[in-house]
Amino acid sequence: MMRKFRWAVFGAFLLCGGTAQAQQQADSSAVAAPDYARIAAEVGDVRSPYYYPRLFGRYERGDTTLTLREYRYLYYGYPEQRGYKPLLASPYADSLQQAFGKKTRLEVDDFREVVRFAREILREEPFSMRDLNALAFAYQMLDEPERAAEQMFKIQRILSTIRSTGTGLREESPWYVIYQRDAEDVLNLLGAQYTKFIVMSRSVEYAPVYNMPDKKNKGYYFDYSEIYKRRPDYLDDQPKQKRRLEINPLYNPRSKQSVLPK
Repeated sequence: MMRKFRWAVFGAFLLCGGTAQAQQQADSSAVAAPDYARIAAEVGDVRSPYYYPRLFGRYERGDTTLTLREYRYLYYGYPEQRGYKPLLASPYADSLQQAFGKKTRLEVDDFREVVRFAREILREEPFSMRDLNALAFAYQMLDEPERAAEQMFKIQRILSTIRSTGTGLREESPWYVIYQRDAEDVLNLLGAQYTKFIVMSRSVEYAPVYNMPDKKNKGYYFDYSEIYKRRPDYLDDQPKQKRRLEINPLYNPRSKQSVLPK
């Protein structure tokens, strides 16, 4: 209920931002997978225009002149930063959910709480579209439209950044994400009806979608390679989780027995 509510709110904002989204899509004529080695070199070079501390400072200030190319360095350069812990949930996530869900009618103080918790989460996950959405909604309800618009710009740019890395329609041309939940957010923003993700390889997962705009395509592919390529030292005290390949032929899009949408 909570996730559906938050993304329903975002859907209304997205309609208002249609012009900006069309502009950013025009800005992304070239589709290419991120070159992680080059990005790592650039964001770590103080002489580079993509030096991360400077670029990230502009992002935090809500700079709407940041281009899609700069967003690619921001988003795909974040795994090189110390704060990147993609398999660790924020301790503030439950607090944010409670701020939304504890009442049927939210008051000014409730929206201020939403702002506080969302900003805490974004300190750890600065490109979390669902939390940027919550922040935008709270600012809108607090009659701070300029701040709300800054968050919406970020969401639109992050979405376009991910979609600029592939078609998303083939395993060989997936959309690259640096958090698993980013794939869920992309699907929610696209209005996709899906029920699960299927692990296709050590780096790619597939989401069968039941309302694809083009019936020739059956779902979307996402690349998670950046999430798993590092040893997660920060999980040493957490329960170990195994990631297994999906072998059930009923849920394998390559299988003749597949029950996925045809």
